[in-house]
Amino acid sequence: MVDHPDYLDRQPGEAGRSVVKTVNAVVAIAAGLLVLLGYFVPGVFADVRDIILQWAVVLAGFALLVGIANMLRVHWKKTRSRQRGSGYSLVLIVSLLVTLVVVGLFGPTGDWSLWLFNWIQVPVENSLMAILAIVLLYAAARLLRRRPNTFTIVFAITVFLILLGTAPFFILGEVSLLGQVRTWLVQVPAAAGARGLLLGVALGTIAAGLRVLMGVDRPYGG
Repeated sequence: MVDHPDYLDRQPGEAGRSVVKTVNAVVAIAAGLLVLLGYFVPGVFADVRDIILQWAVVLAGFALLVGIANMLRVHWKKTRSRQRGSGYSLVLIVSLLVTLVVVGLFGPTGDWSLWLFNWIQVPVENSLMAILAIVLLYAAARLLRRRPNTFTIVFAITVFLILLGTAPFFILGEVSLLGQVRTWLVQVPAAAGARGLLLGVALGTIAAGLRVLMGVDRPYGG
């Protein structure tokens, strides 16, 4: 087995990868423990925590730049090859470059930057919200036609009450009762559901963080 050439060739590479994986795990676990101790133990650990978080912010900024560069590369390649949907890719590239130039020259609160935000981004977001309302109505109609059960009926009634309480009638104007019902739905059941989802996300994040600290999950490539 020792005389086999393939076995001899694989040993240095596998050993090096094993060392890299071990170093990655040690660094990740140590950084996580130091940040965690910085929140519970005041003093030196708090300073170390702040330094590590600053490093994380810098790395996240570089990761964002790399992601933008990769996105530009992919869409530019798609535009050059004239694939299906290349027109949208060209619009994305032009919009990104124009936004970068305008914000870089006039700042994020400059007149031209605010003009782009108020007259391009905000109308697009409003249009998407309007499309979302239509999609909800269409989904409610299809659910009622295909699978009419208790949850489907509750979903459809909730959608209609929210829409009727938000949009005024042509003749009657805003109906106070529908407005009160919409406010109650938004502030009580919807808020409770959103908080439940946030609690679930927080518990899932804590569980994932503990698994990374214990070395069970290694998303960093270890």
